[in-house]
Amino acid sequence: LREAIIKSCNKNKFGRITSWHEQIPPALFADRVTVNRSTGYSPYYLLHGLEPLLPFDLFEATFMVEGFTSGMSTTDLLALRIRQLHKHDDDLERAAEMLKKTRTQSKAQFMKRFAHRLQKKEYKPGDLVLIRNSRLESTVTRFKFDPRYLGPYEVVKRTERGNYFVKELDGVLHALPYASFRLMA
Repeated sequence: LREAIIKSCNKNKFGRITSWHEQIPPALFADRVTVNRSTGYSPYYLLHGLEPLLPFDLFEATFMVEGFTSGMSTTDLLALRIRQLHKHDDDLERAAEMLKKTRTQSKAQFMKRFAHRLQKKEYKPGDLVLIRNSRLESTVTRFKFDPRYLGPYEVVKRTERGNYFVKELDGVLHALPYASFRLMA
């Protein structure tokens, strides 16, 4: 669950701690009808094509849609409904564009933040590499004296996804590729 939902479950409307499990359904509903920052629309709207009718909307007697007037002809009413449906498609397209934009921004932010950890080197066939012994990462003491890197091996080829097939120096090919972050020149 998102952090905001968890925090909202821990407090009631007066700021006092309550039994959090009773607050989950209203917190989830509130999250689903609240506008999402990355799309600009609420998940409810993207799914149903209209904003939800909330209890306070009924109390204040507001309308969900604009354009309705008393005494409309059936043709005008249907035209308005069709326009609403087309508007929903336009809104979905706008939400998709906005989501694409925020994902691009998020990717750029990630690349900037973790640039020092991202693999930049591409190995060519014939390069000699060592392979990090990832078995050591799961435990600390059991393999303390095992070698941290295995090899050397010769790079055979790079896959489309950036993994590498390697072979022993005597020419025996490894059956499985290795992730690029495990290789070291």
